[in-house]
Amino acid sequence: MNSREATRQWVENFVVRLGLCPFAARPLREGRVRYEQCPAETAEEAFYWSMGRIQNLVGEPRESVETELIVFPETLNYFPDFLDFVEEIEEVLASSGAESLVQLAHFHPDYCFAGLEPEDPANTTNRSPHPVLQLLRVEGVAEAVAGYPDVDAIPERNISLLRRLAAEGR
Repeated sequence: MNSREATRQWVENFVVRLGLCPFAARPLREGRVRYEQCPAETAEEAFYWSMGRIQNLVGEPRESVETELIVFPETLNYFPDFLDFVEEIEEVLASSGAESLVQLAHFHPDYCFAGLEPEDPANTTNRSPHPVLQLLRVEGVAEAVAGYPDVDAIPERNISLLRRLAAEGR
C-alpha cells in the first residue's frame, strides 16, 4: 500500500470512525478531501513543493476541495525536524497574509505532545502512518467551529477516549 492510500485509510478508519475530528466526515463524504504525496527527497524541496500545494488550494473553489493532506513518505521522518518544517510554513503563511486563508494541522508517526510521555495513548490523536501536513481552509474551519456546540472539549474528549481504548487493549 502506498503512503497516500495508508493515510486515506487512517483518516477514514481512525480519525473519522472514532470521531476524533467531528468536522472531517462531511468533506470526506462529499469527496472534497485531497491526498497528495510529496515527491521531494530533502526538507528544502518539500518546503517549496508544499508552498506550491498551498497556492493551488487557495486557487481552487471550496466546492472542489475543502482540505488537502500532504504526505511525506521520504522526508521529515525525524519528529523535531518535522515540527521545525511546520513552523517555517506557518511563518510564511503569517508573513504573507495567507494565514487568513489556510490553517495547518500536522500529524506524524512519532507525534508527542509537550509534557506527555511518548507512550501516552493521548499522542495517538496526532499519530499518522507518515508525516502529514494538512491544509485547511480558514473559512471552512470557521464555519465548522461555529456550528459545533463545544469545540474546546474536543481534545479532552479525544484524550479520554484513546486512553480508555488503550486500557481496554483496543
